[in-house]
Amino acid sequence: MKQRELDRRQIHISVKEKIMMQRYGLMLCTALVAGTTLIVGLATAADKAAEMIPITSGLQTVQGDVLKIEGDSYVVKDMTGKEIRLHVDKTTKLEGSFKAGDKIEAQVTEKGHALGITKPLVADAQIPGPQTVKGDVLKMDGEFYIVKDMAGKEIRLHVDKTTELEGSFKAGDQIEARATEKDHALSIKHAQPPKL
Repeated sequence: MKQRELDRRQIHISVKEKIMMQRYGLMLCTALVAGTTLIVGLATAADKAAEMIPITSGLQTVQGDVLKIEGDSYVVKDMTGKEIRLHVDKTTKLEGSFKAGDKIEAQVTEKGHALGITKPLVADAQIPGPQTVKGDVLKMDGEFYIVKDMAGKEIRLHVDKTTELEGSFKAGDQIEARATEKDHALSIKHAQPPKL
């Protein structure tokens, strides 16, 4: 009788052990699957992030006006007045179409390759409409006044019969002009009395 009871207990214990081992096995499998899924998910996310984030070493932002487009190059006059040649190819991300006179913002490598070109946001772009230009007349060349503004930048103002001139002007005069964003002078007046 004691043997039978002992056998029953052993069977009962071995059934419990079997159930516990199955539970532990199931938990272990679940943990392994979850861990593998997590690792694969993180690796995939890291790969996608690496694709989306370009390497920024040596990148610079160029803002300016497109002067001309020659084949695979955009010639841009930057904010300091310097002309920069940007190489553009099928790898360049162009957000829109561009032509001479457009204001642009470009992400450029140190070798001059444009990775991306966009039109600046309205808040970053110059305010449309007439701008005031103050500076010294360097020379007058036909229908153009070459003016050095207060920042030291040379501006070529187009002057024609539609330009309202308040007086006569010569090289060396300080002027104040209202001009369109394409540098057509709407009006010009002396910033101070003309030199005699």
